[in-house]
Amino acid sequence: MYLMLSEYLNHLSGERGYSPNTLLAYERDIVDFLNFHELRNGKLSRVNRRDVNRYLAELRARRNATSTLLRKISSVKGFYDWLQSQGILRENPIALLDLPKRRKTLPRILSITEVSRLLSHPQLSLQDKVMVELLYACGLRVSELTSLTVRAIDIPGGYLRITGKGDKERLIPLGDVSVMVVKHYISETGLTLQDHLLPHLDEELRPLTHIAPLNRREVWQRVRDLKHIVGREISPHTFRHSFATHLLENGADLRVVQELLGHSDISTTQIYTQISKRHIQAAHSSVFDQN
Repeated sequence: MYLMLSEYLNHLSGERGYSPNTLLAYERDIVDFLNFHELRNGKLSRVNRRDVNRYLAELRARRNATSTLLRKISSVKGFYDWLQSQGILRENPIALLDLPKRRKTLPRILSITEVSRLLSHPQLSLQDKVMVELLYACGLRVSELTSLTVRAIDIPGGYLRITGKGDKERLIPLGDVSVMVVKHYISETGLTLQDHLLPHLDEELRPLTHIAPLNRREVWQRVRDLKHIVGREISPHTFRHSFATHLLENGADLRVVQELLGHSDISTTQIYTQISKRHIQAAHSSVFDQN
């Protein structure tokens, strides 16, 4: 059973270019499904739609959000689709499954004033400052930030060379403020071209030798810890959402924003136009809806 799962994950890695983090998420979802049906040594072909519905009921009982439930089922469906394509299974019990509708919610964003207040706050450490600056001013994903090396930063040219999802490379401009913050940080920490930009640091901001870079969980936690400055819950993606929205509000072309975010499908980028419209409506109302 797990041999087939390993082959499927190798397929996703080799032919689809999925990142290690994405593969780990797929593996967790599929293993959870297999364990629920006690399929460690059993046959996948004995699972029917009734069994899958029992699994859905279990996910709801665990109080999983609809987005989590849909992700888990999507992971398992992809596995079954692959098994069918390989001639291992005849039928896919998930193919015609009725799934709950995903509730469309607009991403939460920070205002430019809130971002500025955060970046200028005296309690913000230098490493947290460069972390927030790049998440916001470059719209980076967490995985892109944690894998960023000093070599990928062209300070004279004013851009970052980012390898995103599917190993797709893109260039992101660095503004004057970002260049200044990054230069100061690299100078203070003594990083070299081979170093990750966000290593574990000692109390004096000097990087410890042979220490791994910050991981995704650590970045998420450090951003969450900044909520006392902002006054509400935030996540690394809050800055990415804010980056895209502020660009559109200031007249950037949707295709340009798509390229900067590294979206393969422009429909993913279009959600930010809805936030931008809401901003325009609020601005209009503040002037013309006064009593």
